[in-house]
Amino acid sequence: MNQRDSVRTPKAVHHQCMWIIRDLDRLYRLDAIHRHGRRDDELVFYEDENCRCISSDVAEEASRKIECIKSALLAIPEEYRMDILESIAEGVKLPVIAHENTWKKWKRVFISELASNLKLI
Repeated sequence: MNQRDSVRTPKAVHHQCMWIIRDLDRLYRLDAIHRHGRRDDELVFYEDENCRCISSDVAEEASRKIECIKSALLAIPEEYRMDILESIAEGVKLPVIAHENTWKKWKRVFISELASNLKLI
């Protein structure tokens, strides 16, 4: 464990991270559009589910956020990763395979790592 694990993430930063994780489905859609690529002679604007144009900068930022989430997940044991991610992103109840305090600890580590990766702390 590193020094960040023992320090609480500021409340506002914690909430930002939670909403970025909850936005994961949309981020994956934007990332897929971004990876589709474009030709040099094209000017591309992407359309999201709300029929708004999205610039390539937004799609690139989505890719960056996904990478930050994936990297933060590596800071917690593998057996907790998907359950923690699903509980935050989709509101799925955490299984009873571990004590509530264990889940809280690894969730805190995940959020702290994500905040660091996103350069919010």
